[in-house]
Formats: sequence, structure tokens, C-alpha cells
Amino acid sequence: MVDTNFACLSFRKNEWGQLVLVMSDGVEYPGIDPVRCFPLTDPEHAIALLDPEGKELINLPSLDVLNAESREFIQRELAERDFVPVIQKIITTSAPYPPCIWSVETDRGKTSFHLESEDDIRSLGKTGIVIADSNGIRYKIVDISALDASSRRIVRQLV
Repeated sequence: MVDTNFACLSFRKNEWGQLVLVMSDGVEYPGIDPVRCFPLTDPEHAIALLDPEGKELINLPSLDVLNAESREFIQRELAERDFVPVIQKIITTSAPYPPCIWSVETDRGKTSFHLESEDDIRSLGKTGIVIADSNGIRYKIVDISALDASSRRIVRQLV
């Protein structure tokens, strides 16, 4: 792991579209991959910067340790890598318990997915859950109580 002054870090894209970490002494690390260590429970803290082989170079305790320009750059990179639609309504399910197919309305539009097992549903704090479909795509319900009554009934059977 590289020891550094986080506020002096900067980032850019190289000609191949790779993320390049630029240290305060000018040393560059191409092919950096920012990864949230705790993406579901604390997405703004513990961001690992990995080299192309997956080795951790730097662990940022918080995005707040970066200067404003670098923080915005990493936030954009993380947003491109994160795809977690938020379920706003459960339209139908093919069965009350998995395996089943859910048709849902998300913040990204309507979709359907196959839910293999109750093990694919995880609590997220006191009010939220995360669901992984059969393709590994994660969906999030931020607050179960904010769902309509029908959707809440379906979720509460499984949680």
C-alpha cells in the first residue's frame, strides 16, 4: 500500500480510457480501479484504489479526504461502475416465494428478474433491502415502508 497525502492525489484518463492515479511526486499508476469496500452500508467511506492486478494501492478512509476535483472524478468513476436500480414498486410476482419472477418498477424503468432463493435477499439497515437476481444484478429497496401496500406485503413475506 502506498503512503500518501490524500489531498495531493489527482486522477486523469489515459489514451486507452484507463483511470490513472497521479501521486504528489508525479509518479503515475495507470489502470486504477476504485472499489467501495462497504458499498451497501457505507458507500462514502473506505474506497480502495486497486492496481490492474487487484492489489490495493491506497485505501481512502472517506471521499472527503480528497481535494474537490479528485473527489468529483472518483465519484463519477464509482457511479459508472455501480448499477443498483432502486425498486419503487413490485408489480407482480410469479409465486409468493422463490424461485419466482418479479416484475418491478425501478428508478430506471420497468423490468423483470428471476429471484432464485430467499438467500438472495439481504437486509440493508433497519428499513432497506438488497435483492440479487439470477444474473447477479443487485436491486435496492431503500425504505420498505415507503412502498405501496401490495409491494410491502410481498417483501415482508420474504424478509
